[in-house]
Amino acid sequence: MTKLSKEIGCNGYFVFTFDTEEKDILTNGRMFAPAIGISEDPVTGNANGPLGGYLIQNKICEAVDGVFKFTGKQGEAINRIGKVEVQVSVKDHKPNVVRITGNAVSVFRTTMNLK
Repeated sequence: MTKLSKEIGCNGYFVFTFDTEEKDILTNGRMFAPAIGISEDPVTGNANGPLGGYLIQNKICEAVDGVFKFTGKQGEAINRIGKVEVQVSVKDHKPNVVRITGNAVSVFRTTMNLK
């Protein structure tokens, strides 16, 4: 993926599936960005948010009263599970505003001294 990233000018790849056994979860995803030093991102709004726009833009999912909402789950493969709530406002059948929310936890804390 690192080599391909350099060839096509893309830093990351978000793969997802609708194949989920949880009724409140629309997608399960994985985010890989080895070209920028991230082998796998456990949970990322920078992938799930644009996914919402993609699903509307390509007519894969539909908005209700001008809004499309879903929950994406990520991080299972690396045992750092998280969920992202995505809301896409739709105008003229196109994504207009994308909002993401979720909870975060500290994984580690460090101090750096810069000279």
